[in-house]
Amino acid sequence: MLALLLTVAACGGPAPKLGEIGAIGGFLGAAVAEEPRAALMARDVLSAGGTAADALTAAFFTMTVTYPVAVGLGGGGLCLYYDHRSNKTETLDFRLSAAAAGGTVAVPGALRGMALLHSRYGRLPWAKLVAPAETMARFGHQVSRALAKRLRPQAARLRGDPTAAALFLHSNGTARAEAENLIQIELASILTRIRTRGVGDLYGGEAGQQLVQASTMQGGKVTIADLRRYRAVWRETARRPVGDNVLHHPMLGPGDDPAYELTGLLREKSMSVAAAHVFARDDMAMTVDRGEGAIVVGDSFGSAGACVYNMNGAFGNGAMVSSLGVFLAHSPASPWRGYPLPLLGVNEHVHQALLAIAGAGGPSGAMETAAVSLAVMANGRTLSQAMEILGPSAESNGRGAGRVQALWCSKGLRDGPESCQFGSDPRAFGLAAFDKF
Repeated sequence: MLALLLTVAACGGPAPKLGEIGAIGGFLGAAVAEEPRAALMARDVLSAGGTAADALTAAFFTMTVTYPVAVGLGGGGLCLYYDHRSNKTETLDFRLSAAAAGGTVAVPGALRGMALLHSRYGRLPWAKLVAPAETMARFGHQVSRALAKRLRPQAARLRGDPTAAALFLHSNGTARAEAENLIQIELASILTRIRTRGVGDLYGGEAGQQLVQASTMQGGKVTIADLRRYRAVWRETARRPVGDNVLHHPMLGPGDDPAYELTGLLREKSMSVAAAHVFARDDMAMTVDRGEGAIVVGDSFGSAGACVYNMNGAFGNGAMVSSLGVFLAHSPASPWRGYPLPLLGVNEHVHQALLAIAGAGGPSGAMETAAVSLAVMANGRTLSQAMEILGPSAESNGRGAGRVQALWCSKGLRDGPESCQFGSDPRAFGLAAFDKF
């Protein structure tokens, strides 16, 4: 009996269940994000047995709290997702759209997009994925270096909105610094409603009415009908064979696949020549922060996702829905063409993702993402070798302000960490999280 008791005590209690951190033993996958807490949150979801879709959903809600410069309930985005069970890769399009009557404020799509991703490929309960961000907003979190870097240049813009200024600036008008505590009670409240009621409250309920009122005050023409009509959309991908693998690109509509055009040119041309063919001169200037952020996730089952979120300007238009703690986004003059871009490399013969990569920062991010993808998939480079172009001095050398997040597993995600490499662009102060449990 004594021996039995000692054995039970040594075991340390029952093993974690699905939904609890540690439910997955061994390699659990990886998450690479511009904002460190988003990567850590995604890692925790993977360790609890969640899919890459679950991890992306939880990371999105985390970034609405910790990285509102680029990710928010008022924003939009674009994802690629590969599901190992169906052996299928799809484009998830939830870009910002203009209101039917025009105006300066966009109809948001990010929340619809994440709900659609979770409904198709998620495994864990929706509430479990929203709750951590809700708690962080309600009780506070420390401003990350990633947010602080992009917040400082925006202080003058945020002074024009009392709610934003009270949250993100000191009383003297300077930006909050790294490690300062930030509490967002109003945002916590809408996250509570999203956790308990789903997305409908923002797309037609009380929260939607508040967004419409705030839009009108900012010169927007968003209506409840616009919010109710909005739908995120699943689309096919553009496929480029690379040896035995396939490099998937987002397809935004019939014949509208600039990412595919870019990787095709980069196989034969330099980055500068390819850019001149694909991008307009004014796009390449990158004189302003476009409010974009990237994350990639791969799970231990072999599925992966890559997402780029967009506020169409740093902190959107700089104005908040005061009752929701949510920034409004500028209405797009034309549909966002999907650059910066997400890409996925897949071996469909063995039902595994090999590469997940996403770049933010306008055309520079798109070029660098495409170049890194081809370097590892087609030219046999390691990820660290391929990402050498993303050094800390890249901006000062005139190579733009792109920010690339990537994971590369040459033998597939299920092979484990020994054949995987992870990279977070040093210019973004992000994080690559990939633990064993």
